[in-house]
Amino acid sequence: MESKKNKALLEKYLDGKTSLSEEKYLSNYFKSTQIIPENWESYRMFFGYFDHAKTVQFPVSTKRKFIIFKPWMAAAALIAVVFSIQLNTLSEQKPIIKNNTEVELAFQQFKTNMKMVSNQLNKGTEKVTYLNYWNLTSQKILNK
Repeated sequence: MESKKNKALLEKYLDGKTSLSEEKYLSNYFKSTQIIPENWESYRMFFGYFDHAKTVQFPVSTKRKFIIFKPWMAAAALIAVVFSIQLNTLSEQKPIIKNNTEVELAFQQFKTNMKMVSNQLNKGTEKVTYLNYWNLTSQKILNK
């Protein structure tokens, strides 16, 4: 009779539907009973682990480390801020105004490069149209 009750309670526990008192009963059962079915031995270790885990304590460090602010740290921070502001103002340069011939030459070089890129893209397009021709031809043959 007790075995059936324990089996039902164990199934209820595995479904997650037990109350705390029922879980405590199962824990006491597996801890105190010497003879249990063989297939329940793993549950003995399972419930025994929880009892063991309750007794484990981790060491607590009582020494707290505080960062002590020293005057040299303030000086270093001030130097870092001034240095970063100085670098920022140096990096903001006025745009260089070039003469008109240099701008025209750069634009001509840009146009030449873009034409070369366009020619290469057109070569790829020609190959794709050749594939389209074969696709149309094969469709005509298949439809006959």
